Amino acid sequence: MKIFNVIYNTVAIIIVLVFVFTLGLKITDTKTYAVATPSMEDELHEGDMVFVREAGEYAEGDIITAKLSSGGTFTHRIDYIDYEKKLVYTKGDSNPQPDPLPTGFDDIIGKVVFSVPALGLISLKFNSTAVVTVLAAVLLAIMLVRFAVYKFKQKGEKSV
Repeated sequence: MKIFNVIYNTVAIIIVLVFVFTLGLKITDTKTYAVATPSMEDELHEGDMVFVREAGEYAEGDIITAKLSSGGTFTHRIDYIDYEKKLVYTKGDSNPQPDPLPTGFDDIIGKVVFSVPALGLISLKFNSTAVVTVLAAVLLAIMLVRFAVYKFKQKGEKSV
């Protein structure tokens, strides 16, 4: 029974921490994205998670996440800003050439505030909703087992 308590408490703590962390991101309007390619190495690595927040202004050298016309996103450094045309030209740090197409100001999601190494691997490999669902299912299963053991012990004590 002690092992169930340890597992139950560990999973419960993880779920609470994920909930609090997610709530903090929501309150601060911070979005998360996984770095899917090595184009930003040595600054960011494939599998890192970047935390992005909209900024009032952007400058050359800022690392931004922007929308692609295909519906995806990319995270690159601003190489040049054309304020007149409202376009930014970006480049991956490890790419030899700038990106072929500029990005409109309206397509910029935000500036990278910080990153966490390897945290994005989870979302690249698994659907994050699936991870939370599995954690919740494990917690529920442990709760049911604890309840069943408790009832079984209670029934055994009554029959004595």
